[in-house]
Amino acid sequence: MSHLRAKCLFLVLAFSALFSGAHIAAADSAVAGADVQVAQSLGDRELTVVARRVTSIPGPLHVDLIAHQGTAAGPLRVQLVPTGVSTDEYQPAPGVPTATALVVLGEKPGPYGATLDVDRPGPTDLTISDGVHTARIPLVLVGQAMSPSERVAYLGLAATGLLLVVSLVVATRVRRGIWIAVPVTATVTALAIAITAAVLSTSAPPPPEPGPQRDPTVDNAANPYRLDRPAVTDYSRPSAMLIAERPDVDSGRTTDIDFSLIDTATGLPTDDLVIHDSALIHLLVVAPDGRLSHLHPIRVAPGRYSVQLSPEVAGRYAVSAEFVRRGGGVQTVRLPGGLTSRGGKPTAPAPFEGPGMRMLDGQHVHVSAVGLRAGRPTTLSVTIGADPVLQPWLGMLGHLVIAGPIPRDVPAGELGTAVQDSAVWAHAHSMGGHGGTDMPGMDHSTGHVPTQDDAMPPMVGAPPLNGDSPPDETVAAFGPDVPFTFTFPKPGRYLAWIQAQRDYRVLTIPVRLDIS
Repeated sequence: MSHLRAKCLFLVLAFSALFSGAHIAAADSAVAGADVQVAQSLGDRELTVVARRVTSIPGPLHVDLIAHQGTAAGPLRVQLVPTGVSTDEYQPAPGVPTATALVVLGEKPGPYGATLDVDRPGPTDLTISDGVHTARIPLVLVGQAMSPSERVAYLGLAATGLLLVVSLVVATRVRRGIWIAVPVTATVTALAIAITAAVLSTSAPPPPEPGPQRDPTVDNAANPYRLDRPAVTDYSRPSAMLIAERPDVDSGRTTDIDFSLIDTATGLPTDDLVIHDSALIHLLVVAPDGRLSHLHPIRVAPGRYSVQLSPEVAGRYAVSAEFVRRGGGVQTVRLPGGLTSRGGKPTAPAPFEGPGMRMLDGQHVHVSAVGLRAGRPTTLSVTIGADPVLQPWLGMLGHLVIAGPIPRDVPAGELGTAVQDSAVWAHAHSMGGHGGTDMPGMDHSTGHVPTQDDAMPPMVGAPPLNGDSPPDETVAAFGPDVPFTFTFPKPGRYLAWIQAQRDYRVLTIPVRLDIS
């Protein structure tokens, strides 16, 4: 009898474990459970925020703030602020910070870390404040829950064990075979159900992920298999408009530019952006002299973003924003009319050169271009220095921004206007990856022939496997070649900017290309 009680206690514990479980952290990223990297232009600081993967909830969340060259030292306050309504009446209300830490940036570029305590799943804002500006990064802490088929499989196995005990008891107490057949038949049926559910669980599609695919709530974040009420089957979103609250700025003065994203279907603020290429918004600003600023506005309120701009040259600034709405693809929108800066110093000559060798920040930089014909793939490559010490930036080895065709006789002080009015404004990424082994047939002049036994760093931009995270900016093991492939749709003169990171400094290489 005691043996039977022990088995029953074991089954009770199995049922308890079945309906309980820990949570893991995921976020608005392409791969659930991986580290989240978000670039932020916080005042005059250009930071990369890395929220490390959380293995269980409650549990710690480690946050790294990666400072670039020239980033001012000083303290930053980091907080976790849940934004979803909790079903637990004993938990703090939404909008109340649940964890706070202080990160003090030093004079040296690199990562500066802090640890926050996570107490619940659901949508959460990771806020970073310098005392004047506050960035609100939306994260989603998603629970690890069993699928319905897995739950049925475990229930079937538990029922099989229980019915097997009942069958043994009946077999020892009852002599008529018909009574023995009843629990035996039920045991076989439960086992068949468990096996069928286990087989189906391997091929069942996962539910839409809260954050990237559907609007997150506390309920569906705690259990992604829980159905939304009302039920939603179409997660697509319309396009959005970019509006500047102040299109005119003064040259020579640092100004906070506020932007609004408006849903074109409803006219309401757009607050469903997901992290795309390690940023919520990629803001490209081209000055009248052709200089490019690749900024990442901070989210200050639902649908409202802010970035600090210091225009030095008078004239028209071209502005373009790239972002991804939940359930939608990449959208690239231009600010109507751009920004206009009044006053300021005279425009310097445009720094654009054709392919060839040049010096940039003490480094030898060589730009090569093959196949400069419209309608055909063009290979554009830049070699920075001689050693594979480049760092990923925004999740990629390199970035390429292209605008054109540009009139050949455009004055040096009106390149911003020419870019704003150009037919093509594109943003591409490098197809390179491992240092010294980017592409077959490339000569890196290292004197080493790669073998299968050579250890290679992770591929930049490749999807992580088995919950691993892509390399962040602390990994300096790529390059020196940064290759791109782009197809120019029309002939003419194009302006291109190639960006890559070395020694925590983002290098911008302007290039002039004539497409036949």
